[in-house]
Amino acid sequence: MPRSGALLSLSREHHSSLVLARAIRQAAESGDSAALPAMMKRIEEHWRTVLCEHFAREEHLLRLAADAVDAESVDRILAEHAELRSLACGPCELDLPARLRRFGELLAAHVRYEERVLFPQLQSHPSIDSAAAESI
Repeated sequence: MPRSGALLSLSREHHSSLVLARAIRQAAESGDSAALPAMMKRIEEHWRTVLCEHFAREEHLLRLAADAVDAESVDRILAEHAELRSLACGPCELDLPARLRRFGELLAAHVRYEERVLFPQLQSHPSIDSAAAESI
């Protein structure tokens, strides 16, 4: 479904996240332990330059259009945002390969869920188009 308004820029950012998720999963599965710290640096950079603001904008849209989104989707999105945030820049009990694998898998599944389930719910809400004109 073509995106418009506030969802258009979020969908474009989803593409860069999917590209990164694929690279992360490949690095985690390669067994090249020297490449893993560099991949963690890429995650941290992507967090700072894309995901931090991206998640804030999505969560703002969820509040604006709360009446258009089912509660299960909201709960899932918020829980996944919290886990991705922790995996990207918080303390983690997983070893580095497992942390990278989990981040890559979760990021890819999260983006696909938003594009296939959440964004179609948001797309038709009148507040979403007006949010594009605002500074979110």
